Amino acid sequence: MDLYLLYKILHIFFVISWFAGIFYLPRLFVNHVEVESIEVKKHLSIMEKRLIKFITPLGLLAIIFGFMMGLMSPNLASFLNQKWIITKIIVTLSLIGYQVWCWKIIKDLSTDNSTWTGFQLRIFNEVPVIFLLSGIIAAIYKF
Repeated sequence: MDLYLLYKILHIFFVISWFAGIFYLPRLFVNHVEVESIEVKKHLSIMEKRLIKFITPLGLLAIIFGFMMGLMSPNLASFLNQKWIITKIIVTLSLIGYQVWCWKIIKDLSTDNSTWTGFQLRIFNEVPVIFLLSGIIAAIYKF
């Protein structure tokens, strides 16, 4: 099998896995702020911490295999100047920022310092959908 295709398969696999966790994590946040039970809040806090620790390496592997594909380009400078690659880099950096923000929310929720409402967290939960759609459009249309 072509090494580029192997990197592409792994990149897509890890992107999908990363996004699965990114989509679920804010739903845990919503439940966390809306539930009254201290025991349930503690359990959700454990789930949140475990999930973010699980998806962080998935995101790193998605980035690594995307980078490996880029390194296989015959002209790296020309490759990096394409608008679709720039868009994917911006999407990736935005998603990293989003995940860092999730780490902060987890910390705030675990210490009861969160000011987020369930509605705000539902809106926050939709942000990665925009990232995903932007990345897919950029990769497919290569604009």
